[in-house]
Formats: sequence, structure tokens, C-alpha cells
Amino acid sequence: MPDATSGSAPRVETERLVLRAFDESDASSVMFYADPEVMRYIPRGPWGRDDVEGKFTRMLDVVRNRWRDNGFGMWAVELKQTGVVIGHCGLQRLEAGDEIEVFYLFDKPYWNQGIATEAARATLRFAAARGLKNVVAVAMPENGASQRVMAKAGMTHVGRANHYGFELVKYAMTSTGTAQAESAPAGGNPGA
Repeated sequence: MPDATSGSAPRVETERLVLRAFDESDASSVMFYADPEVMRYIPRGPWGRDDVEGKFTRMLDVVRNRWRDNGFGMWAVELKQTGVVIGHCGLQRLEAGDEIEVFYLFDKPYWNQGIATEAARATLRFAAARGLKNVVAVAMPENGASQRVMAKAGMTHVGRANHYGFELVKYAMTSTGTAQAESAPAGGNPGA
């Protein structure tokens, strides 16, 4: 199994999910990037339907470089039951600072099933196992669903902060949050 320092995303499994490296064959599975509702809280908005394959191919290079350079990055999230890519999650540097952001995005059919929480918990376990510090998550204030995921994953609300040109709500992984994320059942809350 590749490890994060080799430049390839390590495979992580939870009860229902496989977090793995994206590859070129996933281009046909990521049309959710063109869905305005899925991309509602993403500052750059949805990709054009005709641009998904090209943007995805360019994104692969960035994703691979981040794993190589940082030892962390973005995973494709695959539903174990079907083998279908249903979204992404991972870790990235929050702008130019020393904070590391947990992030996630899922196609609409997989909302409100605890899947985002399950993926966020796995991501937090990965961060804790590697000794990463200053792990945070941010969301638009009106994105209550994402804030519920952060809380259920064991993160603590720490207030508001300006990132990506927006005033966002911010949650942080604390020692208590880490313990919650590590001890929480892999299936998460089915309501998240």
C-alpha cells in the first residue's frame, strides 16, 4: 500500500467507504462537480458540464503534487457497496498559513446518510495518526449541514474567520475532538 510520503494517497477504509487516490478513470464519475446544488457553497461554483473532464485531469496533477509535497491531500471517496465515486474529502493547507483544513464534498444522492461525517472522521484519524497540528474546517455561515458534519466528527466551533475572501465559520480539531473522532463508530450518525 502506498504511503502519504510516496506522493500517492494511501487507501483508507471505513465501514461504508473507501478513501483512495483519484485516477484518470474517475473522470466519468465526477459530474457532481457540474451540479450547482452540490457546488453551492464552493466559492468558484460549479464546473461547466463540458469542462469536467479537462478540469478533472488538471486537478489530478495538483492532487498528486500535494500528496507528494505535503504527505496529505485529497481522496476520492468510493462507496464500498457499489465501487462508485460519490465525492471527495481530504486535507489541505488553509491558504498560506500553518492551519490544515479538513474538507469534503458529496453528490446529492449521498447527503443526509452520515457519509460526510464518516469520511471526515476517517480524515481526522489520518491527521491525528500523522501528528498533524492546527487542523481546522471552515464553511459558509449558511451551510448548516457542513457545520453539523464538523461537530459530529468531533471538531469544536471556534468562531468566525476570514478565508478565501469570505467570512466563514471555523471549527478546530482539539485533543478532545481527536479522541471523539478516533473513538466514534465508523458508520457515523445516519442522519448526518
